[in-house]
Amino acid sequence: MTEKVIGFDIGGTNVRVGLIDENLQLLSKKVTDTSSFQTKEELFTSIKETIRELDPSEEVKKMGVVLPVPLTLGIEMLSDATNVPYLESVHISEIHEFFKEYEVFIENDVNAVAVLEANIGSAKEHPYSLYITVSTGIGSGIIINREVFHGTHGYGGEVGSIQLSDSKGGFSNGTLENLCSGMALEQKSKSLFGDDGTSRLLFEKYQEGDAGAIQAIGEWIEYFSSGMASLIHCFDPGIIVLGGAVIQHNQWLVEKISEKTKEKVFSNLVNKVKMIVSEFGNDAGLIGAGYMALKNNKKQ
Repeated sequence: MTEKVIGFDIGGTNVRVGLIDENLQLLSKKVTDTSSFQTKEELFTSIKETIRELDPSEEVKKMGVVLPVPLTLGIEMLSDATNVPYLESVHISEIHEFFKEYEVFIENDVNAVAVLEANIGSAKEHPYSLYITVSTGIGSGIIINREVFHGTHGYGGEVGSIQLSDSKGGFSNGTLENLCSGMALEQKSKSLFGDDGTSRLLFEKYQEGDAGAIQAIGEWIEYFSSGMASLIHCFDPGIIVLGGAVIQHNQWLVEKISEKTKEKVFSNLVNKVKMIVSEFGNDAGLIGAGYMALKNNKKQ
């Protein structure tokens, strides 16, 4: 019998729950707005109900959970859940207890995708790689010698907090995330086009030749490429895989980012670091969660 697992990916915009088989085929899924929940109890109850819908025969025994928070082995409580505030201070044991019918594996969302890419995706030929997601926020998974790098306290890969601009408004104001995330793009769009402005509208206006949008996206590419150049100099990866909604919906950005990044790295690295779009699309986190459960990666 083909093994099946449940994966769920709790992000700043969406909560995705899916049934995944041993070939990493996403058999069925349900997507819900993260903002529709106000408490952890509402979230976990909804996920459990969705699991019953996806697996009515109760075949599944294992579950992969990916979360937008720093994680490493030994962490007992979630912290810095900026994009999902109701997860702040939730104990890992609470998740295990609520889903006690399953063997539960928990990992940072971006790290899970980085492992997926490094083992069976676009980065599988590279022992050193980076996966970077640009969505509501910005995060990364760092692969060193084919192992994910968590750091001492679980904050390895929090590249969204890299300082790019000298801001006097607090540490987060000049960060890669503050300047280049989907949220940042939406705020820029609103400043240009009013309350109806969205990141999608900003890119549409760019394609139409709107001067304000062209300047905004040009600045975005400038900042983002500076972040990529810094990461290349720090980690010397063989490949950078880009994902998240902003990239998936605007894949033409990658070539522009790559070309601008080449202007900012050592000459010997100019053509040595590939930069490509993730092949797993918007369900990358969900599939990464399933892969983690199937492969029994580091149980939290």
